[in-house]
Amino acid sequence: MSAYRAVIFDLYYTLLYDTSTGTREQAREAAAKAGIAPEEWIRGWRAVGDESGRGITPSMHARVGNALAACGHDGDASGLTDELTGLLLARQIPNLYPDARATLAEIRRRGYRVGLLSNLHSNEATWIKEFGLEACFDAMVLSCEVGLLKPEAEIYLTAARRLGVPPRECVFVDDVPSYVAAAKGVGMTGVRINRFGSEEPYAGDEPTEVQPDLSIESLGQLLDWLPPPRGA
Repeated sequence: MSAYRAVIFDLYYTLLYDTSTGTREQAREAAAKAGIAPEEWIRGWRAVGDESGRGITPSMHARVGNALAACGHDGDASGLTDELTGLLLARQIPNLYPDARATLAEIRRRGYRVGLLSNLHSNEATWIKEFGLEACFDAMVLSCEVGLLKPEAEIYLTAARRLGVPPRECVFVDDVPSYVAAAKGVGMTGVRINRFGSEEPYAGDEPTEVQPDLSIESLGQLLDWLPPPRGA
């Protein structure tokens, strides 16, 4: 009999991916025209990323303003904050993977509790509602709402508590190796999905020697592996 009662999913590159519109590059060009070198802008943008992910910075406008301030630029006085906000809000087109919605429905049909656990900024969190995904989950834990980030242990424990299932009875699915390792660290079974067929996209990730319990390239492989839920 299975020891599992819940499956918790990451969002980015697990259920959803984005394509670029080109406005990110336009934002860098606009910053350069204002005297901010591209590498300086990137450093400033990244420096305020965690605060945005934790929801401390509540909007794209606030994040852009803070990034410009980190570069020593008063974006409000110049109007650059508003210009970059519009460009960066339009920088991504979200897309669901073809196997995502059907997999979520099938796992729930099998009797599992289904959760979402994701590091998201506030503007990205709206995608869940716009795709109608809220109804697919029994519980959602978004970093921008709870003030925690993967791979912090407490964010995984929060997801388990909201599902009403102990960590040892949870399967966690994510594409980032260190996030899967952190889930295993709190007692979950870790499944690593890599849809790219290459480790190159993860070259900058924090290295870990912890191996996933299962490695997959599609959610169909997860369905093939997933046993009947506990008590079924």
